[in-house]
Amino acid sequence: MWEWLLERTSAQSERHDIAVMLDATHIKVHQDASRHPMSPHQQRLGKTKGGRNTKLSLLVNLAGLPLSMKLVCGNEHDSKSAIDTLRGFVEGNFVLADKAYDTNAIRQYIEACGGFAVIPNMPQRIKPFDYDKQIGKLRHKVENTFAKLKRFRRIATRYDKLPQTFIGFLTLAAITLWHNFHFVHAA
Repeated sequence: MWEWLLERTSAQSERHDIAVMLDATHIKVHQDASRHPMSPHQQRLGKTKGGRNTKLSLLVNLAGLPLSMKLVCGNEHDSKSAIDTLRGFVEGNFVLADKAYDTNAIRQYIEACGGFAVIPNMPQRIKPFDYDKQIGKLRHKVENTFAKLKRFRRIATRYDKLPQTFIGFLTLAAITLWHNFHFVHAA
C-alpha cells in the first residue's frame, strides 16, 4: 500500500526524469524497536559495529524528490537492493549512483531497461566504463533528500518494531517533501 501511495503522489506531478539518483543510508534502531518476536531479518534489522541498524535504499528524481524506497537490513550491501529500488524508473534516464553500485548485474539491468549508468568504476575493474564527472555531480541530490527525511525524529532513529510501520512513516515524510515542493513552485 505504501509503495502504491508514493507512486500515485509522484505520478501526479510533472516529470523530472532526465536522471534518477540511487543511494542508501543507515538508520540507527532504538533498542526498544528490537524487542519483537519476529526475527531481526524479518524486521529489517542488521547488526553492525554500532548496534542494530536499518538501511534505506532510496531513488530520487532530478528535483530530489523520492520515487522509490526499500527497507533492508543494515548490514546488507547497497547493491543487493538496487534493482528492486530501480524497477520501473530506468527507461530513458541517466542512473547516477556511487561506486558501491558498480556491479556488472546492475549495469546490465540499467542497459536492458533503456537507461544510462553514470557510476564511477571500482579501482579493481579491469575494463573501466566511461564516467561523466559533470553528470555524476548531480548525485548529491539523493544525499540532500536523506538529510531532509532525517529531519523527522521518527525517521532519524527508528523506534518502530515492524518494518511496515516504519516504511509507512517514511512514505508520509516523502509525501511531505512532494507537497512542499509543489507548494514552493506553485507560488
